[in-house]
Amino acid sequence: MANFLRQTPATFDPTARGWRAGTLGGVEIRLDPSLFLIGALVTFSLAVAVLPREVPRLSPIAYWLFGALAAVIFILSILWHEMAHALMALHYRIPVKRIVLHLFGGVAFIARDPERPAHEFWIAILGPLSSLSLALIFGALGNLPDLTGAICRWLALINLTLAIFNLLPGFPLDGGRVLRAALWYFGGSYRKATRQASRVGQGMAALFVFFALLLFLEGFWFNALWFVLIASFLYGAASLSYRMSAGGLPNESPLYRVLRHNVPLIDARLPLALLAWRYLDHAPDQAFPVFHEGALVGMVTAAQVERVPRLEWGRVRVADVMLPLTAFPILFITEPLESAKAQLDAYNVDHAPVFDGVQFVGMVNRRDIVYRT
Repeated sequence: MANFLRQTPATFDPTARGWRAGTLGGVEIRLDPSLFLIGALVTFSLAVAVLPREVPRLSPIAYWLFGALAAVIFILSILWHEMAHALMALHYRIPVKRIVLHLFGGVAFIARDPERPAHEFWIAILGPLSSLSLALIFGALGNLPDLTGAICRWLALINLTLAIFNLLPGFPLDGGRVLRAALWYFGGSYRKATRQASRVGQGMAALFVFFALLLFLEGFWFNALWFVLIASFLYGAASLSYRMSAGGLPNESPLYRVLRHNVPLIDARLPLALLAWRYLDHAPDQAFPVFHEGALVGMVTAAQVERVPRLEWGRVRVADVMLPLTAFPILFITEPLESAKAQLDAYNVDHAPVFDGVQFVGMVNRRDIVYRT
């Protein structure tokens, strides 16, 4: 289960809980202490109940060893799920701070929410799809003999369950994020889609509590407690997302409130090596206006620079790679946010220069507009 949380500067980083297990694909992996509880429960359940029923009359030591092995593979399956989210986020140039594995699965902490509905959709859906792929692989290995086949069948079932559970439309579950992407795409408003998906998430939490009550009345106290814990987590996360989406600027707010001021003006004759050293290394996700003899002639981002082999950056100029004026909109300081976003969509770009009359005053990016509309 992926819960994409924006990071805020602080001395104490609440996402850095647990033990650091290393990095994978440039993403830090941390293990929350609660993860060992779920590992112990899985091992116990398999060794005492599942494996003896599937393959009877074997040594208890064998059951415990294979139960522990299955628990480790199960945890790696959760990591596989979260890495799918992380790698797709990195594909869309969204930094991933770390992955934390915990009692309820895992969390991929990314630097910001996606800027387009399609990005949100693919980042969210790839987690369940990765779990489904594992279910198919382990299912195909389920015909192996004895305990090996038994744990493969169990892993196939648990990964299928993980995929289906995460596809439930309860924000911030993966299915809830897919729902938000659809509402965002058809409704055109990120904030409104977040509020709607969060309300559905709160409804799913209430449904889980109802199931917990039924299980409690049937005598399944442990399962009922588990559903209550999940409902509490889901309701809290959905409520927080709703409160956050209710803030911010109204749609008619002027563009200057999201403007990036004091933007350096890039000379069209500047070599790419100097551009990267002076500006892109410090703001790789930003765009810069390109001027020649006092007039705006283009816009440059890291994407244009990265298309040029690094060894050639010393001789290639900004003018050789920049986006021309016809490739992006020119916005004005009094532009409503909805109008600015529509123009970015029309040109399929994420940045645009802003003018006050004939005077350049700054840059805006899609991210800052999207989070407020």
